[in-house]
Amino acid sequence: MKTKNYFLMAMVFITGLVSGISIISMMAFTNGPGSIAPGNPITPVTSADARVFVTSYLTSAVPFNQVIKGFTIDKSQLDAMNAISRENAALTGFRVYMGKDNSAKTVGIVVGIDDTGKDAIKNTIFSTESRSLSPCPPICDVSSPIILDK
Repeated sequence: MKTKNYFLMAMVFITGLVSGISIISMMAFTNGPGSIAPGNPITPVTSADARVFVTSYLTSAVPFNQVIKGFTIDKSQLDAMNAISRENAALTGFRVYMGKDNSAKTVGIVVGIDDTGKDAIKNTIFSTESRSLSPCPPICDVSSPIILDK
């Protein structure tokens, strides 16, 4: 009878241990960065292509003489930042340049930056499609209490 109780206690302990490890493992591996959003591709580009895209944008850009209040980061840019961060965790931030691809579509050029503030062009650089790539102003939530003038 005593042997049966020890066996039952051991089985309960082992079952609890396996269950606990399983739950902790699931939590540890499911809270990472999400997958890339469907329909918003991020495309690796060379630094030369990125330069062509930025130069193309700058040739048609309107001069801007207002205080920038904010900047929209699209989901595709966030996906690109996460991909760059996984490639090199030592980067301290990211920069998003505005560009126009070869079909004159506005794109964001996402590049990591190092601790000196320089573009980390040895890492992957991404071109991202974006419908809302622009500083605020001109593209702002004008009713936001964050930027409303009192």
